[in-house]
Amino acid sequence: MKVVTTEDLINIDKKTTEKIPSILLMEHVASEIFYLLLKRHRKLLYTKTVYIFSSVGGNGGDGLAIARYLINNGYNVSIYITGNLDRVNKDTYANFNILKSMNVDISYLGSEDDVLSALENIEKKSIVLDSLFGTGGNRPLEGIQKVLVDNLNKLDVLRIAIDIPSGLASKINDYDNVHSCFKAHETYTVCFAKDIFFLYRTREYIGKLFMIKSIFPENILNNFGYKAKLIDYNEKINLNRNAFFSKREQGMLAVIAGSDEYIGAAVLAVHAAYRLGVGYIRLYVPRGILKNIREAVMPSMPEIVIIGVGDENQKYFTENDIEIVNDINKSNACIIGSGLGRNMSTEVFVNSILKQINIPTVIDADALYLMFESTLNELKSNFVLTPHIYEFEKLTNINHIEALENPYESLLKYRQQTNAAIILKDAVSFLMYENDIYINYNPRPSMGKAGMGDVFAGFLGALLARKLNILYASKLALIIQAKSFNILSKKFGNDYIQPKDLADISYKILKRI
Repeated sequence: MKVVTTEDLINIDKKTTEKIPSILLMEHVASEIFYLLLKRHRKLLYTKTVYIFSSVGGNGGDGLAIARYLINNGYNVSIYITGNLDRVNKDTYANFNILKSMNVDISYLGSEDDVLSALENIEKKSIVLDSLFGTGGNRPLEGIQKVLVDNLNKLDVLRIAIDIPSGLASKINDYDNVHSCFKAHETYTVCFAKDIFFLYRTREYIGKLFMIKSIFPENILNNFGYKAKLIDYNEKINLNRNAFFSKREQGMLAVIAGSDEYIGAAVLAVHAAYRLGVGYIRLYVPRGILKNIREAVMPSMPEIVIIGVGDENQKYFTENDIEIVNDINKSNACIIGSGLGRNMSTEVFVNSILKQINIPTVIDADALYLMFESTLNELKSNFVLTPHIYEFEKLTNINHIEALENPYESLLKYRQQTNAAIILKDAVSFLMYENDIYINYNPRPSMGKAGMGDVFAGFLGALLARKLNILYASKLALIIQAKSFNILSKKFGNDYIQPKDLADISYKILKRI
């Protein structure tokens, strides 16, 4: 599923209407949205009125056409329109006249008093459809439209945006109007997701995102590139399963983790890895914490081989521990970073061993913080980094605000520094593999908890050990983590969930793959 700029989508629409009448495109979109509404909210449609707010532009015409489908199928609809009626889009005007011929009332909002009066009539828990402005609008909301949107956001209703929430900036780095924007619970966007949807200052207005199929000709679509791709949760990714595999053929994973202060991080990573079916795990820890690690791991995971490294009282990895690299490279994949701590001796160890590891490797947590820029520059394509936004800043010297506001540009700068893949973790995560960017859009309250990154590293390391390539392993790890959280949130609510719970419930996802 492609992610494009709004400029490209406007050009696609323009090219398409040279071959297909625009009103036919509008009719197709309206029918698709009608059936999506039925699929998702049939019970609500039976009991509540749908309130549709349109304007005189093309997006307003989509709203009027959707209204016609709802009315023709017996649902209650109230329609409101704003804007200069002397400048009505021709397709919007056609749908307006069709509704008038059906004796459907359309209320014109010509003043703030009209707006406030209309808002008073909206039932609680009903559906409000925003079809005021589409991708062509890039000006701040003002006047009647601003009053309308600001007040709709305060109502106890289900808010659905058609194509793009009204008031959302349609170009990156143009945020003047983002403070007055329709805050959708769901967005039904046409054909492609827009690059603007996934930024720090805009993503809260999108809600759940649904793609509406278009009838744009393939030859036109193929002439345009894309900014990124959305990770498809229904993509078929095949794990190699064989009844005759030994534990080594099932996948050998080396985990370099732990320090005196952060024993739990190592435990979470290996627990998650085992839950994803890896055959054999060797956990390397400083010898001084070996007893504590064994006490934490053995009761629930006696299968794990735990190897103490260094001197008897050593509680951190040091530059003298590089010799383990030959043993590490005998595995199928490696995880390094969970709970390593930030001791200066560990810094030397991390930068030295990374230059010698030649198997697929996840670099996470403290290993990211300790990595030198020169080491980053030397990393090859067998590495995948999993920083959160502040680790990304430390690693690349790209300001975290810059990365949040334009992750696309920040990742292109990152690619100039290294060949390693990266998963930039946040409420919306960005995966960069080679020169392509993939977006994991599944924001959930309370997912940002200590330990979530260690579980994710375990998932990813296990899939690499099971011989998926970095792209597919990264996608699948993100999907499993997101779907596991979704299952748990439905049962327990978001706040209750602990990171280890994701590993324990992941079997429900894994068995369907």
